[in-house]
Amino acid sequence: MMNIEQGYCRRILSVLEDNSVSFEHIPSGVDTVSLVIAQSQLDGKLERIIKEIEIKCKPDSIDVHPDIALVAVVGIGMLRTIGISAKIFEALAKEDINVTMISQGSSEINIIVGVENSNFENAVRAIYNAFSK
Repeated sequence: MMNIEQGYCRRILSVLEDNSVSFEHIPSGVDTVSLVIAQSQLDGKLERIIKEIEIKCKPDSIDVHPDIALVAVVGIGMLRTIGISAKIFEALAKEDINVTMISQGSSEINIIVGVENSNFENAVRAIYNAFSK
């Protein structure tokens, strides 16, 4: 499992560095690492990067999900406020917007959700409306 293997994330990041690729966001869990990378960074490099990660890290699987937009909900008032996440996800669900990724920083002042690019503007609008009322 990834959580007991030393240097796992470092090896992934070294593949990106070797290919001159920057990442936007890198949420992780006990047994998963997600890389959010701008499409412009990957032009002509995606297959090579996947192959190198397979060789260096031997992951169980690699899934590529193109056209994902990140929406960040940020506010100091989020800290220790019960129900913020519920409000965000309820607003998105009401608009039939699927969440493909969730990340909350340890500072608890931001929550980042991934949605399909085609739903980006509706997601921003739905979240804004949920908190502005």
